[in-house]
Amino acid sequence: MAEQLSVLGVPDELLGMVNKHAVPTQKGLPIHPKLAASINYMATNQLQEQAINSTAEKYLAPENCNSLNVPAVNNPIWGNMSPSRRSQEVKLQRILKL
Repeated sequence: MAEQLSVLGVPDELLGMVNKHAVPTQKGLPIHPKLAASINYMATNQLQEQAINSTAEKYLAPENCNSLNVPAVNNPIWGNMSPSRRSQEVKLQRILKL
């Protein structure tokens, strides 16, 4: 028996599961519009490596915050991520480095 496909070419069962288990993202209060625009820009555009490095060198992590670092994806998960998701993750890690 063939799988039932939706109009989008995705199995109906998969769409149903996504719709059933998807959780709306909760949002906090808005921040200053200029700060929000800057964050959105950094998250969607490539930053110059030199700018990232010089900023990270200028603003070091506090001495008493040993756990303040950029989180890394563990290798088994990284190996299963799509190239586009890996690219997004690298961008996020570069931003978090600041």
